[in-house]
Amino acid sequence: MTTPVDPARTHALVVAVERYEDRDWNVTGPYADACAFVSWLVDACGVPAENVTFFASALASSLHRTDGTALLPADVKIREADSGSVARHVQEGMVTLDAELLWVFWSGHGVVDINGGHVLLLADSSVVTKRAIGVDALQLALQAQRVGRDGGRGVPRVAVAVNACQNQPAGLEVAMIDVVVTSTRVTQRGLFVMHACSTGQKARNIRGGVVHEGEAAGLFPRALLRSLDDGSGSVLPDLHRVSDEVDRAFAQLRDDNPASQRPSLLRRNWDGRTRTTGEFALPPTEHERDLAALLDTVLPDSAARAACAERLTAALPVVVSVSDDAGACSAEQLVTAASRVAHGLPTLMADLLAAAGPADVGSSLREAARRARPDEFLTHAEYTALVAALGAAEVRDVVAAARCDRRLRPHLPDASADVGTVVRSLEAVGVPGEVDALPALLRFVCLAAAEADACGGDGSALREWNREVAQRIGGTPAVLDAHTQAAVEDCVRRHADKTWIMVQLEVDQSGTTGGARYAFSAWILDAVSGSSNVGGNRGFHSWREIQHRVALAVEPYLAVERINLGVEFFLPVGQLELQVERIPVQYKGVDNVPLGTVAPVVVRYAQRRTDWAARWDACGPETAAGDHHWLRNDALDLPLLRTALEERHLAGCVELTGPHTEFAPALAYCAQAGVPVMAWHRRLGEHRAVHDLTQLRHVVHPRDLPEEMRQLRAGCGDLTRNAGTGLVLLWDDPRRLLPRMRPRSPGRTPRP
Repeated sequence: MTTPVDPARTHALVVAVERYEDRDWNVTGPYADACAFVSWLVDACGVPAENVTFFASALASSLHRTDGTALLPADVKIREADSGSVARHVQEGMVTLDAELLWVFWSGHGVVDINGGHVLLLADSSVVTKRAIGVDALQLALQAQRVGRDGGRGVPRVAVAVNACQNQPAGLEVAMIDVVVTSTRVTQRGLFVMHACSTGQKARNIRGGVVHEGEAAGLFPRALLRSLDDGSGSVLPDLHRVSDEVDRAFAQLRDDNPASQRPSLLRRNWDGRTRTTGEFALPPTEHERDLAALLDTVLPDSAARAACAERLTAALPVVVSVSDDAGACSAEQLVTAASRVAHGLPTLMADLLAAAGPADVGSSLREAARRARPDEFLTHAEYTALVAALGAAEVRDVVAAARCDRRLRPHLPDASADVGTVVRSLEAVGVPGEVDALPALLRFVCLAAAEADACGGDGSALREWNREVAQRIGGTPAVLDAHTQAAVEDCVRRHADKTWIMVQLEVDQSGTTGGARYAFSAWILDAVSGSSNVGGNRGFHSWREIQHRVALAVEPYLAVERINLGVEFFLPVGQLELQVERIPVQYKGVDNVPLGTVAPVVVRYAQRRTDWAARWDACGPETAAGDHHWLRNDALDLPLLRTALEERHLAGCVELTGPHTEFAPALAYCAQAGVPVMAWHRRLGEHRAVHDLTQLRHVVHPRDLPEEMRQLRAGCGDLTRNAGTGLVLLWDDPRRLLPRMRPRSPGRTPRP
């Protein structure tokens, strides 16, 4: 229920403009509207006449009734409604106001200026220049500390009713009168603003009916006063109810006549609520104005603009307003209407670019449109088709599919997001400027098409959609084909049973030179054919020689596309930081490709004796990814590490942190405790990186870590310069063991 307001502590600012310096703009009705409003305040509600500040510029015929008596209640004084008087009162005249409520009522000509702002014309508007106050500026001024004593605390609420047109006559030049003074806003002040109409419309007077003396002449003030004067004598009835009743009254008028006028409303912090209804003018941005200027060269006449507006309206649900008295939409109205609807501007551009003429004009239009809406490049039809194609392809989880590409993860919404939200989030990444780069959304569609095929669906519609969109936005077919093929290969890696090559390295550090020497044995473990020995060496060799021999054993399987290969190295505890993922191999005809960039590479602890199956099962395939799998611990603090592992006896993953050069004791303890998954940054030279692996812990399930490491290394470029590639993964799967795991004595020659 609305709190009662004391009429004696209610003030009003009323403006009525009928007579202008430019006589062609003279209008009948605003004075009658204002007098009816003042009469309600003074006669029906008991507001003192001296509390009403009335600015009016009335026609002589409007001042009196037929019997010669004044329409305005006695003791209400009239001031001239020129720009200087009204602006000064708004700026300075209400500084000491002490009121529970301030009513503001304005009736007169209003227009939408070339910037899209709603402005109110004043009496000194001449033939050459129309002087006006902006509605937005007036609202800001009414929320300033200059309104009300004690820094604005003297006026807690302001109610505003504006009976003015919002049409856009052609060729109108407006001089704005500044009423905003640099001042802190009273953000807690309630502001309730009611407008007679919406953007592009006129505020109509009674047509064909009789206006009785003392009644309002305008449709809006008449409906408003009928609801305000509910017989209670309250100066502030429930304005929520009042605005709803006015809306219903105009809905009835539209059904009966059908009048186009639709009142609009703005509430700011009124009873703790902020709400907007109707259609408010949103001025075009700087980039939208630049685009509109280019459109004038493509759509030089009103007929061309009207035809474009018709096609745009048919392509998506958008209304291009043609302002009353304007005849046809302007280029700015066309751009602004398209920009305010999802995928509207790209839809408009797709139509215009087809008829843009010279290539340089089309290029300029495309770039201007991207600056205006950098978060959208799909047309409405393309967006609708993509969402439908994703649904028909039956991709089980689009967010999970998108997370397979680590480049997409920073742009993805929550896991519960629907298909449309995922598409909009990835579209908002935009179109990269590089010729050989593909937009994030198109990369996602490549991935989704591959996932659809792998899951028994059909990704052909998604691939066709990708080709058409890439062609429209100027993409290179070769780049799209490369991403499509890469997505297929990555999908095969995720869905096929992985084949593992297991390499056991033995180390002999007993030599006199002080350098370690190595021997290796390698087996391939295939889900179908079982296991077999694929390589090894007799005697111990330098690390460079071992790298070469391991590469020769692995390379034949890298070249077989049907094999989804991973490589596991079984190492002694003191060698767990050996850079096995950087062993150079030949891949697709290219030499010296780091092994870890083309196949998942992990290390395992060769001498493990502790059963770790329980910890592995605790982070098994049915558990969601998340930080709950992990412990984080400073590698130097062994007591704290021991305590943490004892308290969480099923913690399957440990991230070792700290800048210390020697991690071997912590690694050995974790291995002895049966921890199957460990991640840490290796020592490079005399320094160890201390990067936080939050992304790795939160997003990636432990079972997917090897493939994640491959993607991470493949995306890093030069492995020597990127600290992220210093990441090491110990990943023990207890279900997969070497065919013959027997410790060897130093210097012993491996069996053939």
